[in-house]
Amino acid sequence: MESSSQFSGTHTMGITLITGPPAPNTHAVNILVTLEKAIEDLPVLPDVSKYDEIATFSENVPTNLAKEDAWEYLDPMLNRFLGFNRMAKSIYNKLQGGVQGLPAMVQYLKDFIRQYKVDGALLEGKIERLVNIIQTWCVAMIRSKGTYF
Repeated sequence: MESSSQFSGTHTMGITLITGPPAPNTHAVNILVTLEKAIEDLPVLPDVSKYDEIATFSENVPTNLAKEDAWEYLDPMLNRFLGFNRMAKSIYNKLQGGVQGLPAMVQYLKDFIRQYKVDGALLEGKIERLVNIIQTWCVAMIRSKGTYF
């Protein structure tokens, strides 16, 4: 009995796989959700000026970084705002609102981790510190003064 095949050679089907960008690190996303929730509980913050440190987060996320260099780009930005060993009150005094303030920072960080898949473990300490300051200092100031500032 002769074996024959209707198909011989290499055949390709005209199928193009459509894939979206890979999902960001779940841990990083959860950290930013915690920050976002902490910010939502704040009263209206003073608007930021273009000279405030936090205003750098209102810029567009760069798209030309190598993935392995991304954290080396973001980390100094966070350090300028949160500082090394900067006192909590100093950070509290820099909390600003408006389109270039904390909401812009959250959006920038979301876009950055989506673009570069930053590991949440790298963000964890810095963002948890910021959330802690928001939750403790802001609440304490509101209770003591009846207003945010």
